[in-house]
Amino acid sequence: MKPQWQTRYRSVSHREYAESYDALVVGAGPAGIMAAVECARACKSVLLVEAGSLPREKSCGGMLNRYSLRALEPYGAVPECMVLDPRWITFRYFHMDRRVKKATNVRFLNVDRTLFDAWLLSLLPENVSVLAQAPVASVSQTPRGVEAYVRVRGEREPVLLRASYLIAADGPRATVRECLGLRPFDRYLTVQEYMRIEPGALEPCFDCVCSHAFPREYGIGYLMPKGPVAIVGSVFYPGTKHAERKHEEVLEALKRTYPLGEAVKREVWMAAHVRRPADLVAGQGRILLAGEGGGFLSCTSGEGISFALNSGIRAGKAVAAAVASGERDADGALARYERALAPMKRNLAFRMAMFPFMNSAWGKDVACVIPTPLVSKATEHL
Repeated sequence: MKPQWQTRYRSVSHREYAESYDALVVGAGPAGIMAAVECARACKSVLLVEAGSLPREKSCGGMLNRYSLRALEPYGAVPECMVLDPRWITFRYFHMDRRVKKATNVRFLNVDRTLFDAWLLSLLPENVSVLAQAPVASVSQTPRGVEAYVRVRGEREPVLLRASYLIAADGPRATVRECLGLRPFDRYLTVQEYMRIEPGALEPCFDCVCSHAFPREYGIGYLMPKGPVAIVGSVFYPGTKHAERKHEEVLEALKRTYPLGEAVKREVWMAAHVRRPADLVAGQGRILLAGEGGGFLSCTSGEGISFALNSGIRAGKAVAAAVASGERDADGALARYERALAPMKRNLAFRMAMFPFMNSAWGKDVACVIPTPLVSKATEHL
């Protein structure tokens, strides 16, 4: 039986939307939902637009670190029904060639990602309307606000929506980012395989797996138990050809090391390849960028949920403060958001500086010989 909170959000039909809102939020992932929640504290009308269906399914490991849990504390306890076995998973570095495993002190709450997103939707207040299956076609700014053309299911032509502010949290697609004329991201290709496992067959670890035998386009791999299955993920560099076939080669190697059963599901997705501090953009004018669309995810670990939650909350609070103060200048919310993002930007810039070493063959070999406590300490910051 599905939890009752899955349906607790105000969905509007494709004929019920208004033409103008105080705030328009694009993308109903963690960044967009939290932005809408915070906007609604001061905005009378907020529309949350999602390109896909809801509740959505996101190709993701579904791991909540301490920063995610801390961000969620003001909104209530994470429901137990979405927590999987094992409850807590420890991050572990595994060099297959050298047979070196180094567990760290970094741990994650192990959740069902689909249920997690559905629970976040239930946090939306009454003054937030939700319009699903409505991808954004284009966005522009006027002296008085923002205009967005949205492809609404059932409408022959894109629908024009106006808002005083827009928060874009549209993930690696980054449609709004590109409408602003910003440099588009290169994108990693990600392949996730769900494989049956016997109860207790795997240690409660989130293994970051590397091997010199894997294809050269292979960035990193990961494996973790999720109840009756294990998620096995492969991340390939932008431009990789035949990623699924190369993923299957990796799977065959992993099957010789882990007790993995039959595959039950495969997901193929993408992730932003954020390489330099200039990729981290808060927005322009009355448009704020949150989550992956702003470049806010870890290039070293691939972790994005905590950055999505925290940037979404900050973007929503910035818009709410601007509306509450009656500001009409275009940069009021953006200036607040920029200030709030400063520590996150410094953190991500540090990760970018470390990434070339960490991702090199030499760096992976060095991790095998340095003391485990140092590996653990470095992982806490990366």
